[in-house]
Formats: sequence, structure tokens, C-alpha cells
Amino acid sequence: MIMTAILTLLAGIGVFLTACMMLSSNLESLSSGKLKKMFTKASKSKLYGVGIGTVGTAAIQSSGAMTVMVIGFVNAGIMTLPLAATIIYGANIGTTITAQLAAIGLFSDDSINLALIFAALAGVGGLFMTFAKKDSVKNWAGVITGFGLLFVGLMMMEYAMKDFAELPEVIEFLSNVQSAVLLLIIGLLLTALVQSSSVVTTLAITMVVTGLIDLNQGIYLTMGSNIGSCIVALIAGFSGGLNAKRTAVIHLLFNVFGVLIFVVVGYFLGFFDMSYAKMFEAAFPGVPSTQLAMFHTFFNVITVMIMLPLTNRLVGLVIKLVPAKKTDQDTSDFVPKLHFLNNYMLRTPPMAVQQVMNEVLNMSKIAMENYRIACHMIRTLEFDEKDKLCNNE
Repeated sequence: MIMTAILTLLAGIGVFLTACMMLSSNLESLSSGKLKKMFTKASKSKLYGVGIGTVGTAAIQSSGAMTVMVIGFVNAGIMTLPLAATIIYGANIGTTITAQLAAIGLFSDDSINLALIFAALAGVGGLFMTFAKKDSVKNWAGVITGFGLLFVGLMMMEYAMKDFAELPEVIEFLSNVQSAVLLLIIGLLLTALVQSSSVVTTLAITMVVTGLIDLNQGIYLTMGSNIGSCIVALIAGFSGGLNAKRTAVIHLLFNVFGVLIFVVVGYFLGFFDMSYAKMFEAAFPGVPSTQLAMFHTFFNVITVMIMLPLTNRLVGLVIKLVPAKKTDQDTSDFVPKLHFLNNYMLRTPPMAVQQVMNEVLNMSKIAMENYRIACHMIRTLEFDEKDKLCNNE
């Protein structure tokens, strides 16, 4: 029985991850042009940045992809650090839509099972993908299929959790895991492993619904997953330039500060015999899936409200933590690189293709600069810029 439950759980996670990637890739193809316009027209308004992040992430169903895009734009000099910070704030709100979908799917009674109805869309989308001729139709069919598969994976995870809930050993082990710090670490590590906070949050929701863990445990697992979601951004950021690194650190600190604030407040609530679990159980009685999903949204919205006025201070702190290095005048260690593209930008091909034009224009500027240096050297016989010319070449 336990092996069957483990295999069903792994299958459910696999289907759910595949659905997320299918949704993300097809929605990116459909909306990349609009996202590009939103980014390039972005003003200095903090609320505008939060709105872009929220809508963009909800549209492409991936906060990781959105954050990597932002890092790419910052690295290319298209976007300022304060604007990037606000878009990342919004991405944290936008990513909660997946948990809300999971909560809706797990709502069922004797007469209706929404998860099963939504899962049937996978078959409808699959048929359209098979027979469609136009790329736009295939993309929309991919969105429908991904949406349906999302609920197929959700149902499989729910069935696995029900099997686990019948095993006394599992129940005893989980009942002993009550430490908030330990639950945060577990949520962080699980998210770092699967590289998707949506999967871990959905997993926590199914565990709460099946009674495998209580709501309080689910809340701290979810908060830990928020920190774990920064792994992708950190990898992408530290493969880029200085501002790309700073953007990744902004993402990390935003989530860490949010979790710290909620953990401290949760600790003081205990003195009044209150907890987040009791509050959300009272607000949404009888629907544990909605209780955890709504906490997830509440957590991110409140964190954004707290951090938004402090954005400039956060950016200042990050600049101090990740200072510009003094470059050595010796050019022997010069390493040529692209300025507008990196490997992690390629995770969002539609945006990467649009960045190729910027890369070509940048190369033309470098070529013109070399032409100027060469003419100057020939005319004056001064070779002070010889190393610069070689590096440009």
C-alpha cells in the first residue's frame, strides 16, 4: 500500500509539473509581445510595477519565469532595480492563483467534483492540439490541456495523500513535526528540490484536505516554499551581471523578511491563544483547501503592502550587500560575453528572441567603436586604446 501511495504521489507531482510547464510555455508564446510592451512602457510608479508582476505571473502561471525575465531586463539595462523589485512583489501575488485553482478543484460534494470536470479539459485540449493547423490555435489548445492536466495531477496527489492518511506510522511522524522552524525548512527544501512553489503549496493543500497535516503545519510549509522559490532566481541572477545579482538578492530578501514578520507575529498571537490557523478556520469554516489558499494570498499581499513603501531602503541594502567590485586595469582576465542574453533568459524563448535584436544592435555599436579607435590610432600613432580594441574585437 505504501509503495502504491508513493508511486501515485510521484506520478501526480510529475503530471502537475508538466502541466505547469505546458501552461507557462504556451501562455508565454501568446502573451510575450504584450509583456514586452508592459515592461518597456513601465513608469516609475511602484503600484504599476506590482500590477505588471501580478498580471504577468497570473498570465504565464510561473513566478520563476517572470523573475528570470525581470533579471534578464535588469541585466540588459532596460529596467531599474526599484522597478524590478516592485514587479517581483507582484509576481509573488500572481503566483497564488495556482493555489486558488487547487482549492477550487478540491472543493467537492456528493453531487459535484470540480477537479474531475476541469481534468476533462485535458482531453478536449489534446484533441484540438492534434487536429489544429494554426500555431495560435495550438497554443490555446496547449493552455487548455495544461489547465486540465493541472487537475489530473491534483487528483492523483489527493488519492496518494488519502492512502498516506491511513498509515499510522505516517500520521505519528507528521504529528511530531510541529516546530515552525522545521516546517519552514522542509517547505524550503521541497521547493528547492522541485523548483516550483506552486507544487509544494498544492501538495500542502492536499495534505490538509486529507487530514494528513493540520492547517497550522500547512501554513508554515507554505511560507517555507516562498523562500525556496528564490532558488531559480538566485541561479539566474548569479550567472549575470552586477544588477542581475542584486535583483536575485532582492527577491530572496523580500521573501525572507515576509516570513520573518509573519513568524514573529504568529509567535505573539500565541500569547493571546490565537493563531493563523484559528483565524482562517473561523473566516472560511469547513473548507480547509480554501483556508490555506487564502492564507497564501493573504501572506503575499500583506508582505507586499509592508515592503512597498520600503522599496528604496531594500534596494539600498542590497547595493551594500552586493557592492560593485573594483575592476583591475589588467585586461588579461577579460572574458567576452553577451549583454542582453544568458542561458536562463532562454527559458522564456519568446522574450529571448526579442532580445536578440538588442544584442545585434549592441554588437554594431561595438564594431563602430572599434572603427573609431582604429582610425584614431592610424591618424595619431597613439596606441593607448590597443587593449580596448582587442577586447572589443
